[in-house]
Amino acid sequence: MRTTFSGIYIALRALQAQQTSLDITGHNVANANNPHYSRQVALHSATRPFPTPVMGYTPSNGQVGTGVEISQIVRMRDAFVDMRLRQQLQSRNYWATLEEGLRQVELFFNEPSENSIHYALDQLWDSLQDLSRDPELLAVREVVVQRAQVLVESIHATREHLQRLSENLNDNIPIKVGEVNVLAERLAALNVQIGKVSATGSMPNDLLDERDALLEELSKLVDIEVVQDYGNMVSVTIGGASLVHRGTAYALSTREVYDAYGNYNKREIIWRDTGASVVIESGEIGGMLALRDLLNGSQELESQGVTGIIQELDEWTAQFVREFNRVHRQGYNLYETDAPPDEINFFVIDHPDDSYAAHNIRVNPDIVADPRLIKASSLPGVPGNGDIARKLASLRLGPLDEPDASTVFLGDAFNSFISRIGVKTQEAIRMTENQVVLENHLQNLKESISGVSLDEEMANMIRFQHAYNAAARMMTAVDETLDTIINRLGIVGR
Repeated sequence: MRTTFSGIYIALRALQAQQTSLDITGHNVANANNPHYSRQVALHSATRPFPTPVMGYTPSNGQVGTGVEISQIVRMRDAFVDMRLRQQLQSRNYWATLEEGLRQVELFFNEPSENSIHYALDQLWDSLQDLSRDPELLAVREVVVQRAQVLVESIHATREHLQRLSENLNDNIPIKVGEVNVLAERLAALNVQIGKVSATGSMPNDLLDERDALLEELSKLVDIEVVQDYGNMVSVTIGGASLVHRGTAYALSTREVYDAYGNYNKREIIWRDTGASVVIESGEIGGMLALRDLLNGSQELESQGVTGIIQELDEWTAQFVREFNRVHRQGYNLYETDAPPDEINFFVIDHPDDSYAAHNIRVNPDIVADPRLIKASSLPGVPGNGDIARKLASLRLGPLDEPDASTVFLGDAFNSFISRIGVKTQEAIRMTENQVVLENHLQNLKESISGVSLDEEMANMIRFQHAYNAAARMMTAVDETLDTIINRLGIVGR
C-alpha cells in the first residue's frame, strides 16, 4: 500500500521539476543574445506509478501516480536545416570570394577610363592615323612613340596587378589551411568531451551548440560533409576523405608547384600525412582556388577551352605584337631609299615564348631613340607616303588588304576579352546575391526553431513559478493533514 508520506514525495518531485524548468528558462534568457545558442526545453514526464504490477497480484483500483520528473533536457534544433545552412554557407562564401576578386580584376583593367589599355590603344590608333597624313613630320612620329610607350606601360601595370593578386591568393591559402586545421583539432577535442558526457546518458547541449558553431565556421572555408554517430560524435569529410573522425583530426598542408621554366607557380593543398591532393570545390578556400585558376589558367579550364585572364592577356599582347610588327616590317622608314626594307620590329618581347608577353613587351629601343625608323611609307624614298601607317591604324576596326592577314581584329579581340571578364563578374555578383537571400532564409528558419524568444520565456517563467507555488501549497496541505493525523488523532485515553 502507499505510504503515509507519499503525498510529500509527490509535492517534492513537483517542486524539483518546476525548479529545474525555471533554471532552464533562466539559462535561455541569459543566452538570448548568443548567436550560437539553441533554446533548451525540459521534458516533463510522469514517474513510475504505484503499485508496480507483480506476478499474482492485480490491483483492484488501478495504479496511482507518484508525481513528475524531468526525463530529458533537449535543445531545439533541426538537423535538416543545419545541413542546408552549412551547404549554403559553403556556396555563399565561394561566390563572395569570386565576386571580390573579379571586382579587383575589373579595377585593374579600369575600363572605361583614360588610364585603361583600351584608351591607350585608341590613342595609338589615332596617332597612327595622324602619321598616315603627315609621315614626314618628326613631331608626329614622336607622338606615335609616346603613345606606344603609354600602351606598353598600361599593359605592364595591368599584368603586374593581376600577378600580385594571384600571388596574394597563393600566400593566403596556407593561412586559411591553418584555420581549417585549428577548427578540426577543436572539433576532435569537442567530440571527445561530448562522447564522455553522452556515455552517462546526459545530453551535452551547450557542447553540441559549440560544435555546431565550429562546423558552420568550417563550412565557410571548405565544403564538408558531416555525419553524426550513435555517441553524438561527428565525422567530417572533405571530398570523401576524413578531416575529423571522432577524437582524431587529420591535418591539411600545402606544397609549392613550379611551371615549366622552374618559376614558382602556385600552392597545392594536400593531406599532411599522405601527400595526396585535397579536393576543395566550395567555401572561401574553394573560391580562392577558383579565382587563382581563373587568373592563371589550369588544366581543367584548358580542357574546357577556357584560358586564364593573365594567360589571355599574354596571348592578346603576343598577337598584337605579331600583327603590328608584320605590317610594320612591310614599310620603309625615312632612311630607306631603296628596297628591300630593313627587318625592324616596332615592338619587341624579351622572352622565348608568349607566356610572359604582357610582362616583357616594350617599344624597340632603336625606334625610341630615333622615331625616323618608324616604317610609315609603302614606297622607298617617298617620305610623304603613309600607307603602312594607315594599315597599322586599320588594325583597330577592319581586316587588312593582304590575303594572309589575320581575321581577328586586335581592337575587337581586346573588347571581347574585357567583355568576358565583365560577364564572369556579373555572374559572381548575381550568384552572391542569390546565395545571400537563401542563407538569410535558412538563418531565419533556424532562428525560428532554435532562437530564444524573451516573451515566450517570460510566459514560461510565470507558468513554472505558479506550478512551483502550487506544489508548495500541496506540500503544506499534506503537512497539515499529517499534523492532524499525528498530533490530534488518538488522544482519547491519554
